[in-house]
Amino acid sequence: MKKKSARLRLIDTTFRDANQSLLSGVLTADEVVPIAHLMDVIGFTAMEAFGGATFETQLRRGEDPWEFLRKLAKATPNTSVQALIRGQNLVSSRNFADDTVELFVKHAAKCGVDVFRVFDPLNDLRNMETAIGAALKAKKKVQGTLCYAISPAHNIELWISIAKGLANMGCHEIVIKDTSGLLSPQAAWELVAALKQSVKIPVDVHSHCSTGMAPMAYMAAVEAGADILDVAMSPLAWGASQPAAESVVAALQGGEYDTGFDLEQMWEANTAVEVLKREHIDDLSPFADRVDADILRYHMPGLMLEDIYRQLDSHEAGGRIREVLEDANRVRLELGYPPLVAPIRQMIATQAVYNVIGGERYATVTQELKDYLQGLYGRPPVPADPELRRLVLGREEPITIRPADLLEPQVDGARLQLRKMGVEVTDDAVLIQLLFPNLAASYRKKDAAAAAPKPKATAVNAAPSPPSPPPAKPDPPPPPPPAPPTTTAEFDVEVEGEVFKVRVTGAGMAVTPVAAGAAPAQAAAPPPPRSGDGTVVAPMQGLIVKIPIRAGDDVKLGDVVAVLEAMKMQNDIVTTVAGKVRDVYVKEGEVVTPNQPLLAIG
Repeated sequence: MKKKSARLRLIDTTFRDANQSLLSGVLTADEVVPIAHLMDVIGFTAMEAFGGATFETQLRRGEDPWEFLRKLAKATPNTSVQALIRGQNLVSSRNFADDTVELFVKHAAKCGVDVFRVFDPLNDLRNMETAIGAALKAKKKVQGTLCYAISPAHNIELWISIAKGLANMGCHEIVIKDTSGLLSPQAAWELVAALKQSVKIPVDVHSHCSTGMAPMAYMAAVEAGADILDVAMSPLAWGASQPAAESVVAALQGGEYDTGFDLEQMWEANTAVEVLKREHIDDLSPFADRVDADILRYHMPGLMLEDIYRQLDSHEAGGRIREVLEDANRVRLELGYPPLVAPIRQMIATQAVYNVIGGERYATVTQELKDYLQGLYGRPPVPADPELRRLVLGREEPITIRPADLLEPQVDGARLQLRKMGVEVTDDAVLIQLLFPNLAASYRKKDAAAAAPKPKATAVNAAPSPPSPPPAKPDPPPPPPPAPPTTTAEFDVEVEGEVFKVRVTGAGMAVTPVAAGAAPAQAAAPPPPRSGDGTVVAPMQGLIVKIPIRAGDDVKLGDVVAVLEAMKMQNDIVTTVAGKVRDVYVKEGEVVTPNQPLLAIG
């Protein structure tokens, strides 16, 4: 007779992954904490509700992510709070020095995190080591993560090697993290079975329902020996999210893999989450509730496909979607088959869009792509294409050491900076300043405004009322307050020989034709030069942040001639011809439009 396995455990992702995948992280602390309290009696091993992109999202709307964590931990005394940590990136998209990573993990543990799920976008163990060590030092549970991917480089041998490395670092559990929903039932069975034979620690399976395979993969994983499954409460399950907790509990009830959960205990929380979803129905992602076969075809997560569609729409180039999807897979191959998780997937999506709409592959490259090829993200599964590296980096050699070894300690500098600004130096404030310096100032202003005492009404001793005067005519109403000052801009635009005056104010825009023969208020700018051989044009709308060359300079093939900031990335624009810079048509700080000539070489 087969020996009955230990009780299958479930981890809830409703407030972190489901919230991000379906609602772009819109749920607030005031909405999450009361429902988490209802869910505390259900029996989840942990609730993943901290980390990932939630930290930044909360800061942007003026919420304190640390206070949220403290409230959440207090509201869930029976359930562990879990955080998702992107290795040396923590909850951002860039590397931090070891002292920052150690302080973040220590402080998160102090504020209520019981389980740290640590991953790296490239599965580079070097980028996970410090976070794992800090969590173990804090005496917390650590889950080491395999970012699942399909490629010629990803096979059972590679997965076992990574898992053994994580186990040797002291991880208590291994997670198969399938952000694309590409884990098939057969692959799930083979991978879980291999891991159970190779590492003697529990295995957790995390997948998304984007392709429709996740429930089948979960069943196969359980039969192969998986110990834990990630689920979400059903109103925020399915689609781009995880399988529904209620469905998994019901499907396994009464059998060998019964979770032991009482469905009756889940209905109150289920109803509360359903009400919350209805309140945010307008925030649901358009990709949220459907199966997308393109994920199976192109091996890309739904969020990456959504990002590509959005970028193409901004260029009015939606008809080129197939070209971009095919180029994205080509870019991924050239980069060494990295798993398509954040922030790698955004980098590949953006580069593929540039390659297609720019007319020439890699004529424009993002700073992130340069950093990747420089080795600043870590080691990919296989080395990147050497020709691409030479094209982008020239003679620069990529690093071979751990990327964080290039960083100086950061914490003491941040403390000193806050003291100079007159900000109370707490670990909360130091970490917000280090992780998101561009958001920290605006966040502190919102926080101060919210904490400012409101004026209280002054009590006045009552006195006998004088005799009422005879009725009088009412005073005329006071004049309306003056309208707030608005910024006004006026300029003339010539369209097919006719001049129009455009006036933009806070109230809107007005366009009026200029009478024939009337002198315009401002001389119309000369039309931009036409594109031609040797003309470098903007690949998309953005801000020119740097022009490193001047008219008369000699440039070589592949030299950076402009840096364009677009879609939150700085993009190097390189020349595809060699010669002398004839004219420079734009200035630093100028906003340019797609295909606008920037400079001429010849």
